[in-house]
Amino acid sequence: MTSSIKYGLLITGICISLAGRTQHPPKDPYYKHFSGILDTSMNITFDLQAKDGILNGFYYYFFPEPGNEQILHYGKTIPITGESSGSKIILSEFSNTESRFEGTFDRKGNISGTWKQNEKEKPIPFVISEDYSKGSIPMKCYTLTDYYTIKTESRIYGKPPRAKIDIILLYPDLGRGTPLKDTFDVILTTFLLDEIVFLSSPNVLLEDMKFDFFTSYKNAMEGIENYNPSALFNWDKKVSMDVNYNENNLLSLKIEKYAYTGGAHGIVFTEFIVINTKENRRVELSDIFRPGFDINLNSMLEKKLRNLNGIKAEENLKEAGFFEESISYNDNFYVNNDGIGFFYNRYAIAPYSAGTTELFLTYKEIIPLLNLDHPFIWGTRE
Repeated sequence: MTSSIKYGLLITGICISLAGRTQHPPKDPYYKHFSGILDTSMNITFDLQAKDGILNGFYYYFFPEPGNEQILHYGKTIPITGESSGSKIILSEFSNTESRFEGTFDRKGNISGTWKQNEKEKPIPFVISEDYSKGSIPMKCYTLTDYYTIKTESRIYGKPPRAKIDIILLYPDLGRGTPLKDTFDVILTTFLLDEIVFLSSPNVLLEDMKFDFFTSYKNAMEGIENYNPSALFNWDKKVSMDVNYNENNLLSLKIEKYAYTGGAHGIVFTEFIVINTKENRRVELSDIFRPGFDINLNSMLEKKLRNLNGIKAEENLKEAGFFEESISYNDNFYVNNDGIGFFYNRYAIAPYSAGTTELFLTYKEIIPLLNLDHPFIWGTRE
């Protein structure tokens, strides 16, 4: 593979079509961590999730320096989305659908085939397989979708009011009593139930969330005699989980909660969690940065914020629509193969109309702030 093709993958999309005579696609829903080889020297890694035939996830690649296997060049993490039908899967980068992977499942669940940058290019062979050997962990996907409909003899205009809940939960595929499972239980139930519960099964968490939501809905609707088509009487709750990174004993998760219980709009809240799967604990910023990092990190983030919004250095952030005259880091951060991102929910630093804010720093940018024993060796090597 020529160097121009290798570097071209940084900006091209990726599309996978999986078909063949002997196919054993994984059962939907699922989360899978795949790794493999493109051509003879390009390493590729996928984190893929599937539900109801809809696919999403991330992709990145790396390859060694020609003549020096110790120096690796990494491509950027690329968000991908797509769909599946039967044994066929189609994935593409959000902004580019020209490049394609076409392959088939074998009996062991490996996927092999060819990649083409576009229809004019010569196909290049690839093979990927489910792989948890590099400090990643297997996870199962649990889902729940249910409705509760108000039954009443009172006059109803249009459809009866209802509450709907939709949950996608990722949970480590581990045995009971393992330290990592207990860590997950504490983190997830605290965020989703506001209490600590050690789960006998992840399905218990789903049922508890459904029970709490439907009970709140029934209590709120009690005593109302006449309903109209207004959305005020229809409640919605959605919870989803995604993997940002799952290697090198680091698991970075995104948990998103949406709720509509009447009013002008629903509320979305996103929580990012980074777990050290070797030490069975949540990663804190003090594990990443050396003491006294505050001022420099805040300066980096404010510079990113200003560049993102076109605010000059001499302009006041408050006058530009933010709540404060300066910005500070928070504990709502994620990691991926490229660096660390800080996420600010609506109302955190700006009004609802401003939306959410995401500020990303590459590993090369934060090298001066890192602890000597930071966990990002792959991203800071020259």
